[in-house]
Amino acid sequence: MNRKTIFSLLAASALTIALAGCAPESGKQAATSLSPQAASSQSPLPAESEASLTYYKANDEGTKIIPVSMKVKAKDRTAKTALEEMIRTDKKSRYPLLPAGLSLKSIAIKEGTAYVDFSKELNNIKGSTGESLFIAMTVDTLTEFPNIHDVVIRAEGKSPKFQMDMTRPFKRDESYIQMEKK
Repeated sequence: MNRKTIFSLLAASALTIALAGCAPESGKQAATSLSPQAASSQSPLPAESEASLTYYKANDEGTKIIPVSMKVKAKDRTAKTALEEMIRTDKKSRYPLLPAGLSLKSIAIKEGTAYVDFSKELNNIKGSTGESLFIAMTVDTLTEFPNIHDVVIRAEGKSPKFQMDMTRPFKRDESYIQMEKK
C-alpha cells in the first residue's frame, strides 16, 4: 500500500472512533435522566395539546369580514377544519351569506397554493358583494396558514359561476377585514 492510502485509512478510522464516542449509548442516557415517576407526571407542552385556529366570517351588516379565533386540539389545526368552521359559523348566523347546503368537498395544498373544491351550492351565492365576501373569507382563512400563499376556488371541480374571473388564484386581501372600532 502506498502512503496516501494508509493515511486515508488512518484518517477515516480516527474520524469513526471520534464520532462513535460522541453518540449516547443506545438511548440509555435519556432513559436514566428521568425517573419513571417524573416521566409519567410530565404533561404535554401546550403547543402539543392545543392550538389557535383563525377563520373569517361576514360581519352582521354583510359588508366586511371579521376574524374569529378558537382553541382546537393541535392535530385539528388544519386548513380543512378552518374552512369547515367558517361554513358552520355562517350557517348559524342571523343572516347567512353562504347558500344552504354548501359543503367543502376537498382541499389540496401544492407549492403554496391551496386548491379548494366546494359543493355545487357555491354557485348560488347572491350578488357581487356576497361573492367578494366569500372569496375574502376563504382566502384570508387559508392564508392564515404559513404554507398557503394563493387560493384557487372551485365548485364541483369547475370555476364557480361568479361575476368575476374565478380561473385565477387569489392572494390575501386585507381590505375586506373590518378594523376594530375604538
